[in-house]
Amino acid sequence: MTNDLAGTGDTPYVAISQAMRAYFASVNADAGVCGRDLELAAEDDGYSPTRALEVTRTLVEVEGVLAMVGGLGTQAQKGVATYLNDPNADGDKADGVPDLFLSSAWSGWADTSQFPWTVGFIPDYFSDGVVLGRYVTQAFPGQRIGVIYADDDMGRDYWAGLQASVPDGALLSSYPFPVDAANLVDQVTRAKTDGAVMVLVAASPQMTEIAIREADAQDFAPRWLLSYTNAPSALARGLGGGTSAEQLLAGFAMLDGAVTTQYLLSPIEDEEAPALIEHQRIMQTFQGPPVSSLTVYGQSLAEVIVEAIGRTCDNLTREGLMAAAESINGFAPSLMWPGVEVHLSDSDHRAIQALQPVMIHADSTVTAEGDVISAEDVPAPSPASQ
Repeated sequence: MTNDLAGTGDTPYVAISQAMRAYFASVNADAGVCGRDLELAAEDDGYSPTRALEVTRTLVEVEGVLAMVGGLGTQAQKGVATYLNDPNADGDKADGVPDLFLSSAWSGWADTSQFPWTVGFIPDYFSDGVVLGRYVTQAFPGQRIGVIYADDDMGRDYWAGLQASVPDGALLSSYPFPVDAANLVDQVTRAKTDGAVMVLVAASPQMTEIAIREADAQDFAPRWLLSYTNAPSALARGLGGGTSAEQLLAGFAMLDGAVTTQYLLSPIEDEEAPALIEHQRIMQTFQGPPVSSLTVYGQSLAEVIVEAIGRTCDNLTREGLMAAAESINGFAPSLMWPGVEVHLSDSDHRAIQALQPVMIHADSTVTAEGDVISAEDVPAPSPASQ
């Protein structure tokens, strides 16, 4: 895999690779997989698309890795996936390299005609949009919904998900903004004027904070719907201006009643769960990083990789591994939210399409809202159609 190992791309994602290595070490200590030890070859890409492609070529053409796993970032992975699906650039994708379980939520990876060797792992934005739309339709029928979204892959996926899941399209209004926007005054003002009772913000944590602050300044208090990529504690820290108890509570007060989704256990709320206790042991025993949401994700990613390899011990080739990954149906990594499973096939490369709606409260607690909601019956849109 490639990752921003040195942090030069200003990301914390090195913890994912470190957690994967720790989990693989725990598996190796218990006889490995298919009688072999697992080795994670990770190279630093600085979160740069150009560098990610360069080091991917090295891993494939020089190191001869069996597969690439866990690629991070949509923009970086678009170029990488194009290469891995047709390494010779001859138009024949039969000789591709497995590009498994990407840490990129773009729904475009579902296009198996373009990316037959690429499989996503984290829930795609489109599916999250469908889940949120279905939740709102069930819990708050007839409410007008505004969608403030960045005009990029993420934002367009969420808007498409809402359109696919809210039966009455007249209840939806969209307020896109350019990716280089400095503020969201116009979008928030329009949502308020249009009478939106609920507002989905499909954007980065920074722009999500800007939207909530602007609404507060305009005395506009909709129920916020938030992407699962925006951790409640991080948003509260940003909105409250710091990490003191008073600042965090001020931030959570601004989030009170907001709804987001989860697909993994929380290292905070679920710290007493047996799976989290075992995760803590693995990280401590096998030199992993301090437990966090990123280590929970890293181990979950590593578990599904082990599951795929273990299904093809008698045919440990690139073709065999790809077929094994596509055969996974109903697998639940130990740190997944109960009821969330990995479902794949040769025509469906989106691993996780079900999430648990949760509500954020002013006292910083997060509570489940109903049951896990699936989007598996809703086909992903064609990238060209968005």
